[in-house]
Amino acid sequence: MKKSIRALGITTGIIAALALGGCGTADTDPLATVYGTEVTVGEAGLYAIYQQAQYEQFYSSYLGTTVDWTQEYDGKTMEDETKDSIMEQFKKMQVVAAHADDYNISVSEEEEAKIKEAAKKLVGANDAKALKALHISEESATALFKSYYLYNKTSEAMVADVDTNVSDEEAAQKKMSYVEFSLAGTTDEDGNTVELTEEEKATIKTTAESVVSAGATGMETAVENTDYTVTEATFDEESDTLDAAVYEAANKLKAGEMSSVIETETAYYVVRLDSEFDKEATESKKEEIVNERKTEAFDKLYEAWEAEEGAFVLDESAWASIRFKDKITLKTAEEEATEEVTADVPEEESTEDEAVETTEE
Repeated sequence: MKKSIRALGITTGIIAALALGGCGTADTDPLATVYGTEVTVGEAGLYAIYQQAQYEQFYSSYLGTTVDWTQEYDGKTMEDETKDSIMEQFKKMQVVAAHADDYNISVSEEEEAKIKEAAKKLVGANDAKALKALHISEESATALFKSYYLYNKTSEAMVADVDTNVSDEEAAQKKMSYVEFSLAGTTDEDGNTVELTEEEKATIKTTAESVVSAGATGMETAVENTDYTVTEATFDEESDTLDAAVYEAANKLKAGEMSSVIETETAYYVVRLDSEFDKEATESKKEEIVNERKTEAFDKLYEAWEAEEGAFVLDESAWASIRFKDKITLKTAEEEATEEVTADVPEEESTEDEAVETTEE
């Protein structure tokens, strides 16, 4: 999906209430070298703190809670775990961007001007505390925007030669409808699982048999006013979401036919085959196969580059100076951030029309 620099979520509406506690490391200090070229603390800090903001927005919006960055998992704090993940993303962006010349990719004068203007607007819209808290400077913002741009364009070039032809046979999907009759036990008032008795299981099987008796055209009617529902699914020989016995039974059916009761360790099933070739699902599967090929091609190249001597050398102490001290939240920006510089920004790193605000915990 085409995105813009604005998709970083960094807009002219950024406000910061506090500055981060520093460890004596300046934003202009080197944080890493990429094939001998320095990357600054400022660029990595802006990238990292924005990622922090996205984590905190997720926790607030979907979990209704705040992030406890000091909470430990397997001997590491959540902050350290998250920073490890962020650094892997940052390293990948830098290493891939460094190979832009391999594909004759560069930032044009026009795009360069837009990037610099974006960085200037970002700095001009914020006070000194905000700039320090978020590691924002014209230099750090310009460097980060350039890295994103080159990473995205180079990523496209890396997979440009991938075979996008997928036959119907390779991607063929069937479509079925099924009813699942769970044999999971109940839970008592103390939270303990109570297994079903043989008599209760027999009753459930009788209900499943009544759906079979209703026939293929009567499946939906047979489960009306019950706790059971008809679920649609597409599948192929590699599908494994349901028990293998379900797919085995479905593959033996012709369109419009219904199975008998299928018994598994966890449930009874009744299946109806709706289509021996679902065109929409097959086209979707083709896209999935092509994306898998592209991912494989990208990963193969990147892993080779990553292993090269001097590809990315991190100053651990400089990286340690970037901390998630302030709480960062995202809010709707009052105005657009920049003129757009179009590039393919990875979905997990994009939040359009959002700004960053820091507040004291």
